Amino acid sequence: MKTGIPSPTTDWITQRELAEVLGVSERTASLWAKAGRLEPFEHGVATCGRRKYSKTLVQRELNNRWDEAVTRQDSVTAVTTNSEPDQ
Repeated sequence: MKTGIPSPTTDWITQRELAEVLGVSERTASLWAKAGRLEPFEHGVATCGRRKYSKTLVQRELNNRWDEAVTRQDSVTAVTTNSEPDQ
């Protein structure tokens, strides 16, 4: 298996666990999934109709969003710092 690609048989979490990781209610996670904001992980394991999500992909997305937020904050801070008058 290629590096960085999640294992379909072992790398999954339930919608309840996903909600916990994202810090939202299970209802919110369910609504997001139904609206297409969250993509279920096609893992090929019978799940009794329950959605599963890749732990690796969820964590990767959280890391990307964190990095983007830090970059935006840094740019706002730089603008604010550069626009202050010299004393």
